[in-house]
Amino acid sequence: MSDIKLLDGESIRDSVDARDRYELLRAARIEARHSFGGSMKFESRGEAEYLIRRPYGSSTRKSLGRRSRETEAILAKFTEGKARVDERIEGLRKQLEDRAPILRARGLGRVPLLAARVMRKLDDLGWLGISLIVVGTNALYAYEARAGVRIETGMLATGDVDVLYDARRKLVMSGEIRENGLIGALQAVDRSFSRSDAKTYTAANKDGYMVDLIEPQDHDRLMRGGPSKLSDHPDDLVAISTDSSKWLLNVPKFEGTAFDERGLPVRIVTLDPRVYALQKQWIVENDWSRDPAKRTRDWQQAQLVALMATRHLGLSFDDDALSGLPKSFRDLAQGFDDSAGSGTAEW
Repeated sequence: MSDIKLLDGESIRDSVDARDRYELLRAARIEARHSFGGSMKFESRGEAEYLIRRPYGSSTRKSLGRRSRETEAILAKFTEGKARVDERIEGLRKQLEDRAPILRARGLGRVPLLAARVMRKLDDLGWLGISLIVVGTNALYAYEARAGVRIETGMLATGDVDVLYDARRKLVMSGEIRENGLIGALQAVDRSFSRSDAKTYTAANKDGYMVDLIEPQDHDRLMRGGPSKLSDHPDDLVAISTDSSKWLLNVPKFEGTAFDERGLPVRIVTLDPRVYALQKQWIVENDWSRDPAKRTRDWQQAQLVALMATRHLGLSFDDDALSGLPKSFRDLAQGFDDSAGSGTAEW
């Protein structure tokens, strides 16, 4: 398919190098948050001083004991470790920023800036890949990044981010985010985001960029009842259920690190590309209320992603990993072009 172009060796080398450094940066950030986040200091309690630890994102305060050589050593170790990790984070950030213009010049800066900022925020909060995953057109950036290819058509054009919510997985929240949920997270990215009055599952910013919260219409959802929200905030988004998403909770996830328009990395957790292609094909064959132009694009994306999955990622539609899906849904793979149906990878 001419819509897919293989990256050259230099582009692959530079992107792999940047992704490796980004993984080191993410690991350092996690260490900084969990081991050295929050605060540790001596506080007066009556006539004595006690070493008080407050973990990141928590209002809980724990006393580690009265001031002594032992508690002073604990504080010194904490302070030195925090400084060491912060220095590592700053060094890796600088390296990625220095490499960003090269990646951009090679045409690897693909993800729209606002979409990247939203996904980074969800990742920083620890929600991405746990209770929330990215679906819709932005998933294609993860597929092409992992496959080492570039999609050359307008099929990547989108003005929104679709997020799938798994309400069975409890989100860890703290502070203002605990109170405001997803709308609070979005407003931390762009203060102009607000929930639509007509579509309570949609938030839009002043430029009309939208974030939609959806959830599968499955047995758990039917039994749970009531609005599906990340918080009790009156303006938080309320997830909408769609017929085409009812199989998506128990399918394999897929992760890829792409680059935004500045050339900086962004982690994307989404659906297995085979499931993405099958879902799009289901829409084509079953949703006759959908706008014909959108259905045409759905068909094009289904064919394209099926080809990427089999030819460039070495995945098969006969894989046992898809056995949790209904056979009728898996049989939709018969609607893909023969060149996309092969389970063998061709390079």
